[in-house]
Amino acid sequence: MKRLLAILATLLAVFVSKAQGQQSQQLPMMHMSGLLELVETIPLPGDGYMDHLTVDVKGQRVFISGEAAKSLITVDLRTSKVVHETKGLSAMPKKPFYLPDTNEIWATLTDSSVVAISGATYEVTKTVKLSGYGDSNRGADNAAYDPATHLIYAGVEVFEDFGGSGQHGANNASIDIVDTRTAKLVGSIKLPGGDPAGITIEPSGKRLYVAMGDIVGGDSHVAVVDLEKRAVVAQWPITGGPVPHTAGLDAAHHRLFVGSRLIAHTGDVGGGHQHEPGRLTVIDTETGKVVQGLDSVGGADDLQYDAATGRIYFVGTTGTVAVFKEIDPDHFQLLGKVPTGAISKTGLWVPELKRFYSAVPRHYVVTARHGTQDLQADLLKELNIAQGVTKRDKAAGWQTSMLSDLVIEEAHLMVFDYMP
Repeated sequence: MKRLLAILATLLAVFVSKAQGQQSQQLPMMHMSGLLELVETIPLPGDGYMDHLTVDVKGQRVFISGEAAKSLITVDLRTSKVVHETKGLSAMPKKPFYLPDTNEIWATLTDSSVVAISGATYEVTKTVKLSGYGDSNRGADNAAYDPATHLIYAGVEVFEDFGGSGQHGANNASIDIVDTRTAKLVGSIKLPGGDPAGITIEPSGKRLYVAMGDIVGGDSHVAVVDLEKRAVVAQWPITGGPVPHTAGLDAAHHRLFVGSRLIAHTGDVGGGHQHEPGRLTVIDTETGKVVQGLDSVGGADDLQYDAATGRIYFVGTTGTVAVFKEIDPDHFQLLGKVPTGAISKTGLWVPELKRFYSAVPRHYVVTARHGTQDLQADLLKELNIAQGVTKRDKAAGWQTSMLSDLVIEEAHLMVFDYMP
């Protein structure tokens, strides 16, 4: 029974709630030619969510945040094999950065700390405690890194009850600044709210953009941070993108990209992870005005902009990555969607390799029986059957249980080549 409960918990995280069909329709699948070509899949260890990735281009390694497993997975791209898994991290890793000058992987953790992991021994060598350390309802998530100053800007978010409702608090979020040369916390910038989500930095190192999930006057906002003053100097509305989770930047054309969900990942089964569509909002960083808004895949969690091709890789949790094209700074279009895997919520575009990587967690696939009107209710009902039983009762016509068709897909890294 416990195993069935565990299976159901995973299933419910990847299936659509009964209300979803009334709220929106999934974007149609589009022709894949000229986008990305799958060239290989690499088996990965572990269960549960995986989060952001980073790359060692020279050493041909990809590092994956094993979020649920509290580990860092290292994949050798030359041999297409996992060469190490750093286990036992103090909390869930979220945003990693590979620093080639020191051969270290720095990562934010959900206990409001940042750790450095040696790229030689794969052991944790340094730990920096952030402003929220010791508070179970504050934790580090997304972040940005400035290689010129060797500073990590880590977003510390606030929850009302992290282990319960998962709702964000209304204030006390911050951007905490870590000097990777000294492994010390060197500053903290107060944010106007509790939910810093997407974070991206100007190449000049002068401005940081933080997409805040807090609703002010009907809209979520971008907090514009002056990094010389270390203060929020402006707030811009993210019109039409109420639950932002990621951000990217075309600095040359002064365009900020915000990837949003349309409903929060709380409440109904699936929540923001399964709601289609998501939203790409383009903002002019010189005026703070929205230039364009486009529908995208659901469950926005990562966004990569490639200046060489003008492409935006918008990663969601609904099993696809949407590929957009910048026609000009004021006009963008969706080229198509490339299938990845359920809850493969982040991805990594590596321009030096012209490859895109998507980490797909271990997940379960079940086929609804004919006549199923409410998948959620039917799955809950089937939890009452004894373990090993594959038939329903006589009143149900001795129908075979949906769980008898359960398929387990193991975790893997998908490797795609760029197609012009």
